[in-house]
Amino acid sequence: MSLRFRAFSTLTALALTCAVSSAWAEDAIVREDSLRAMQRAELLIQQKQFKSAAAAFERASELAGGSCPECLLGTARAYRGAGELDAAIQVTRMALSLSASPDGRARAYDQLGSILTLKGDMDSARKAFQKAVELDGRMAGQVRSSMAQALLMRASSAAAPALQ
Repeated sequence: MSLRFRAFSTLTALALTCAVSSAWAEDAIVREDSLRAMQRAELLIQQKQFKSAAAAFERASELAGGSCPECLLGTARAYRGAGELDAAIQVTRMALSLSASPDGRARAYDQLGSILTLKGDMDSARKAFQKAVELDGRMAGQVRSSMAQALLMRASSAAAPALQ
């Protein structure tokens, strides 16, 4: 092997290493930006600024390089908070289709069950909650809590017009 070839090979390897390191660094920055956008969106949900939260989750998804299941679940929670239940169901189902892990799918089914309960589709809600527990048995307590909370929210929203 000639000295010239070895020098070329070494320089090529060094250039590839630098390019890969640079790409990893850029990926890390993008992930951090996406994470910050998600944290901001969660804060907006707590402040009941649901439309702004949905936009922040959508931005987080863009920063993540496409639709990310966690971003979509957050967007759906923001829609639910804004009372846009049909949109929340649709986006939760999108997240469900993208979730690869059983625990991620279980969380999505739990959220879907809650939204369906709020909408009054109790048969579909029950099926979603059951699917969550089937995928992750540890979700049983969470599912009971989610169902109870959704039923209370549904009852209180139904009682509100009667009180006025």
